[in-house]
This record gives sequence, structure tokens and C-alpha cells, in this order.
Amino acid sequence: MRRRLALTAALVGLAGCPGTTSTVVRLGPPDGGSGGAAGGAAREIVVEERSIAVAVGDGVTATLGATLTRPKDGRGPAVLVVPGGGDISRRGTRPGDGVDVYRAPVDVTVAWAEAFARRGALVLAWDKRTCGPNDDALCSKNPQDDVDATGPVALAKDVDAACALVRGEPSFDGRLVLFAHGQAGQVALSSACAKDAAALVLVAPIPRGIDEVIVAGIKDRARQTEKRAAAAGDEAAKEALLEKAGQLKSLASTRDAEFASMKAGRFAPTARVGGATLAFWKGWIELTGKTAALVDAAPARKLVVLGEDDLQYGDKDRVRIKALAPDAFLEVKGADHHLLTGGKLRQETVDLVGGAIDAALAPATPTG
Repeated sequence: MRRRLALTAALVGLAGCPGTTSTVVRLGPPDGGSGGAAGGAAREIVVEERSIAVAVGDGVTATLGATLTRPKDGRGPAVLVVPGGGDISRRGTRPGDGVDVYRAPVDVTVAWAEAFARRGALVLAWDKRTCGPNDDALCSKNPQDDVDATGPVALAKDVDAACALVRGEPSFDGRLVLFAHGQAGQVALSSACAKDAAALVLVAPIPRGIDEVIVAGIKDRARQTEKRAAAAGDEAAKEALLEKAGQLKSLASTRDAEFASMKAGRFAPTARVGGATLAFWKGWIELTGKTAALVDAAPARKLVVLGEDDLQYGDKDRVRIKALAPDAFLEVKGADHHLLTGGKLRQETVDLVGGAIDAALAPATPTG
């Protein structure tokens, strides 16, 4: 059984003594200011439209819609919300956690942007370059031949363009945080911006080859479903669970066979799997295979966050995720793959993650 952790975590090297707040520097001006629910009245925030120009090569430029959510007054650090998996807009709309469907779609990026802005940060979010009008009416059609040819690593140039834009904001105080979920983790780690960031937050990062993670996650869900079936007292419920477990096993076999066929060159060169080119998948598999090395190479302070109820990862991959930053790991109690609970971003989750970022941005304390 997975070990359950409370809404606390090992933050050795990032946080001060448990139960104290005197050394915490809140997201916002280094010289103070209230931080929303944790201290005083919440800041008034404004949302402004921005546009990010990305040079994608051979004189071709992509134009990404973006929003800057910030406190109405004062200066503060910038949090760049790097778009993760799927073709999502700057709103980060999610219909579910990848396993279960929410009662209504949730604008996950908007929720985090407003929460961080109320803590004093400038939050920049942008449309993923692969997002078009058919995916979200906010998005525009943009060139993505480089993404099809090399995989998600091509999107690192989008991160660098976003970094350049936010550095020109008058209210930016010079401290920069990359906040990246899932696939966005490898994209952020591959950017030049990661070398200059003060902190890097990896939410539900992919810890090894994505092909292995996908198959292992499905198999683990099948095993957990079988356990639930064995414990079910109602015969109809047991049969339904066993049927679901069988479907998951079949899905795992199908995905495993697809990945094996990719690696063996059995698909036609122009084939697409799950809507993506074979070159994209090859690039993504190679990039995720380097996750641990990319994390180790990043000079910024790192924070790894995972929902306690994230069903995307098998138990062994959860261990691998924690190992990416064992002294700066948070497991959020009751939270799913997107750190939501019941389809909502809880204030407790915001305070937990925001407090850890505060600690990462705080000046280093002399040890001598």
C-alpha cells in the first residue's frame, strides 16, 4: 500500500523550522507585503493580455496569446506557468485528471495564476503552440513543424521567449520561478531560462521514459481495481470492477504493443499515434529518459510536487518522482494529478506549494 503523507513534506534546505514563519519571505516584494490568506487582506489583482513572439527557425515566427496576472500594485517575482500535456490554452482547461472526469471542466492555470498573484507574484501563462482554434477558441494556428520533428523539446524556445517578455515587465523584481506540470517539466528543464531561474517547481513530473510510465500506470490501476474487486461485498460491484480491470489490462497491452512497434520501425514513416508523429514520440521518449539528468543539471532550487491521489503513476514511478528531489518533495494530501481536490484548487494546497516557493526564494541562510 502506498505510504500516505500528510500536508507536509521533507523540505530540507528549502524551509525553516516547522511551525515558524519568521524566516518566510512571501511571494512578492522582498521588503514585505501581505500574502493573501496566510497574512492580511488579499491583494487586488489585475489580468492583462500579452503576446509572445517565438522565432521557430528559418524566419518563421509563432505568436502566442498570453495573460499576465499580477497584483495591482507593487513589485514581485515572476511565476511562468509552462503549458503541460495536451493542446491547451493559457487557461489550462482540463476536463478531468486523466482518469476521472470532473463535474465541469476546470481552468487549472487560471486558478494557480490568481492564487499566486494574490500572494504577490506576476504570473505569465500562454497558449501552448500546438493549441489551435479547434482545441480552444483562445488559440491561434501556429507553426509547429519543429515540434512534429523533434518532440516537446522544441517548445523550450517558447519558454525562453516568455522569459524574455516577463523580464521587461516594470513590476518584475528579478526573481523568476518556472512552474511546470507533467510534460512541461522536461520542456522547462530544456530551456535556457531554467539556468537563470531562482526556483523550478515540477508538478507530477514524468520520471523516466514516457512509454514505460504510461504502460506501468495503466497496469498499476488494473491491479488496484482487482484488489477493490476482491474486497467488494456486492457481487454486481465485483463483476463491474473485474470487467474494468480487464479493460485496463487490455489497454496496457495495446499501448505496450504500440510502443514496441514504434521502436521496431513497424509503422509507416508518416503514421501518427494518438495524433502525434512518430518523430514526436521518439523525441518525447528520449527526453523523458533524461529526466533525472536534466533535474540534476538545473542550478535553480527545485521543488517536486505530487498529488496523493494522482492515478497517472504507478507506485514505483511515484518513488522515482520523489527521488528527483528527495529533500524538496511535497505530496499533497487528497489531491489529484492536477493538484485539485474534488475538482477544485484548495487554499490549503496553494498555501503549501506557495509556502515552499517562498522558502526557495528566500536568501540563503549562512551556515558558518
